[in-house]
Amino acid sequence: MTFAVLLGTLGAGIGLSAGLAFNLRLARALGSPLAATLVNFMVGAALLLGLWLLGVDGTRPSALPPLWMLCGGLLGATYVTLSLIGAARLGVGLSTVAVTLGQVLGALLIGTVGWLGQPSQRPTLAALLSAALLLGAVALLARDREQAKG
Repeated sequence: MTFAVLLGTLGAGIGLSAGLAFNLRLARALGSPLAATLVNFMVGAALLLGLWLLGVDGTRPSALPPLWMLCGGLLGATYVTLSLIGAARLGVGLSTVAVTLGQVLGALLIGTVGWLGQPSQRPTLAALLSAALLLGAVALLARDREQAKG
């Protein structure tokens, strides 16, 4: 089961990269990263509403969550918009690796401090090494991009 979940998560990452490429084209066609983000979320909301109405997940909320829990939606819209702006300037590859580094650093911080209900735990050597390797990848890709321009 863990392997299947890992494969699904890797597939989600591939989907994010492909989605970024689609959204970058959409932003160019619409002339605005904000418009592309809005369309992205409208299409996603329509899909999710349809799946929910079909009862795909088999659950329904019994109460509304606290409003602070809705901040994930704000962060999601910010992520898509900033990713589009970054991809337009840096390319899909570099921007995807930079976003991944940001995710790893954010996860390390949240986990270390114990924010947002996560258990506080010291970062492992493997986690720190992973972040360092991603930082190296960002630096290499950024350098390669600059050399290709120049």
